[in-house]
Amino acid sequence: MSEKIDDFRMAHVSNVYSQNAEGQLITQANFKSEADMAVYGEVWCTLTFTQNYETPDADSGQVSFAGEAFHSDGSKTIGFQSGTWKKVGEHVWELEMSGKDSREGALKTVSTISLEHLIWEGSVYRAK
Repeated sequence: MSEKIDDFRMAHVSNVYSQNAEGQLITQANFKSEADMAVYGEVWCTLTFTQNYETPDADSGQVSFAGEAFHSDGSKTIGFQSGTWKKVGEHVWELEMSGKDSREGALKTVSTISLEHLIWEGSVYRAK
Protein backbone atom coordinates (compact mmCIF):
# COMPACT_ATOMS: atom_id res chain seq x y z
CA MET A 1 0.00 0.00 0.00
CA SER A 2 1.24 3.51 -0.66
CA GLU A 3 1.62 6.33 1.87
CA LYS A 4 -1.26 6.70 4.33
CA ILE A 5 -2.84 10.17 4.34
CA ASP A 6 -5.34 9.77 7.16
CA ASP A 7 -7.57 7.36 9.10
CA PHE A 8 -11.28 7.97 9.48
CA ARG A 9 -14.28 6.88 11.50
CA MET A 10 -17.69 8.04 10.28
CA ALA A 11 -21.08 7.77 11.94
CA HIS A 12 -24.16 6.99 9.86
CA VAL A 13 -26.58 9.92 9.57
CA SER A 14 -29.33 8.75 7.19
CA ASN A 15 -30.21 6.82 4.02
CA VAL A 16 -32.11 7.94 0.93
CA TYR A 17 -33.59 5.37 -1.46
CA SER A 18 -34.67 5.68 -5.09
CA GLN A 19 -35.14 3.60 -8.23
CA ASN A 20 -33.24 4.25 -11.45
CA ALA A 21 -34.48 3.75 -15.04
CA GLU A 22 -33.12 0.17 -15.05
CA GLY A 23 -35.25 -0.76 -12.02
CA GLN A 24 -32.29 -0.91 -9.64
CA LEU A 25 -32.37 0.28 -6.05
CA ILE A 26 -30.13 3.29 -5.46
CA THR A 27 -29.11 3.65 -1.80
CA GLN A 28 -27.41 6.85 -0.69
CA ALA A 29 -25.91 6.43 2.79
CA ASN A 30 -24.90 9.70 4.46
CA PHE A 31 -22.06 9.84 6.99
CA LYS A 32 -20.34 12.43 9.20
CA SER A 33 -16.91 12.14 10.81
CA GLU A 34 -17.10 11.39 14.54
CA ALA A 35 -14.14 13.72 15.19
CA ASP A 36 -12.01 15.98 13.06
CA MET A 37 -9.61 14.05 10.85
CA ALA A 38 -5.92 15.04 11.07
CA VAL A 39 -5.67 16.07 7.40
CA TYR A 40 -9.28 16.77 6.42
CA GLY A 41 -10.98 18.20 9.50
CA GLU A 42 -14.74 17.60 9.71
CA VAL A 43 -16.08 15.46 6.84
CA TRP A 44 -19.62 15.00 5.50
CA CYS A 45 -20.17 12.51 2.67
CA THR A 46 -22.46 10.17 0.79
CA LEU A 47 -21.81 6.59 -0.32
CA THR A 48 -24.00 5.51 -3.23
CA PHE A 49 -24.76 1.83 -3.80
CA THR A 50 -26.62 0.40 -6.82
CA GLN A 51 -28.39 -2.90 -6.19
CA ASN A 52 -30.21 -5.20 -8.60
CA TYR A 53 -33.81 -6.06 -7.76
CA GLU A 54 -33.24 -9.71 -8.72
CA THR A 55 -30.23 -10.16 -6.40
CA PRO A 56 -30.89 -8.33 -3.11
CA ASP A 57 -28.48 -10.66 -1.25
CA ALA A 58 -25.51 -10.11 -3.58
CA ASP A 59 -22.05 -10.54 -2.04
CA SER A 60 -20.44 -7.67 -3.96
CA GLY A 61 -21.20 -4.63 -6.08
CA GLN A 62 -20.34 -1.07 -7.04
CA VAL A 63 -20.04 1.94 -4.72
CA SER A 64 -19.18 5.61 -5.16
CA PHE A 65 -18.26 8.41 -2.78
CA ALA A 66 -18.89 12.16 -2.87
CA GLY A 67 -18.03 14.42 0.00
CA GLU A 68 -16.58 17.57 1.41
CA ALA A 69 -14.24 18.37 4.26
CA PHE A 70 -14.30 21.51 6.38
CA HIS A 71 -10.84 22.53 7.61
CA SER A 72 -10.21 24.50 10.81
CA ASP A 73 -8.76 27.38 8.73
CA GLY A 74 -12.11 27.85 6.95
CA SER A 75 -11.11 26.16 3.67
CA LYS A 76 -12.81 23.12 2.13
CA THR A 77 -11.84 20.00 0.22
CA ILE A 78 -14.14 18.24 -2.27
CA GLY A 79 -13.61 14.60 -3.21
CA PHE A 80 -14.97 11.84 -5.43
CA GLN A 81 -14.16 8.11 -5.50
CA SER A 82 -15.60 4.93 -6.94
CA GLY A 83 -14.95 1.24 -6.50
CA THR A 84 -16.38 -1.96 -5.11
CA TRP A 85 -17.83 -3.41 -1.95
CA LYS A 86 -17.86 -7.04 -0.82
CA LYS A 87 -19.63 -8.78 2.02
CA VAL A 88 -17.14 -10.00 4.65
CA GLY A 89 -19.49 -10.90 7.51
CA GLU A 90 -23.06 -10.70 8.71
CA HIS A 91 -23.99 -7.09 7.83
CA VAL A 92 -20.32 -6.16 7.42
CA TRP A 93 -18.91 -4.91 4.11
CA GLU A 94 -15.41 -4.07 2.92
CA LEU A 95 -15.00 -1.18 0.44
CA GLU A 96 -12.11 -0.36 -1.89
CA MET A 97 -12.35 2.87 -3.85
CA SER A 98 -10.07 5.16 -5.80
CA GLY A 99 -10.48 8.71 -7.02
CA LYS A 100 -9.28 12.19 -6.16
CA ASP A 101 -9.82 15.19 -3.96
CA SER A 102 -9.04 18.87 -4.34
CA ARG A 103 -6.40 18.80 -1.56
CA GLU A 104 -4.33 15.61 -1.95
CA GLY A 105 -5.01 14.59 -5.57
CA ALA A 106 -5.19 10.88 -6.47
CA LEU A 107 -6.41 8.66 -3.60
CA LYS A 108 -7.27 5.12 -2.62
CA THR A 109 -9.53 4.25 0.33
CA VAL A 110 -9.77 0.88 2.08
CA SER A 111 -12.57 0.63 4.63
CA THR A 112 -15.28 -1.38 6.39
CA ILE A 113 -18.94 -0.64 7.18
CA SER A 114 -20.68 -2.34 10.10
CA LEU A 115 -24.47 -2.21 10.20
CA GLU A 116 -24.47 -3.34 13.84
CA HIS A 117 -22.49 -0.26 14.90
CA LEU A 118 -23.58 2.10 12.07
CA ILE A 119 -19.91 2.98 11.55
CA TRP A 120 -17.81 3.33 8.40
CA GLU A 121 -14.07 3.34 9.14
CA GLY A 122 -10.81 2.90 7.30
CA SER A 123 -7.79 4.65 5.82
CA VAL A 124 -7.06 6.99 2.91
CA TYR A 125 -3.85 6.48 0.92
CA ARG A 126 -2.04 8.30 -1.87
CA ALA A 127 -2.68 6.49 -5.13
CA LYS A 128 0.42 5.16 -6.87
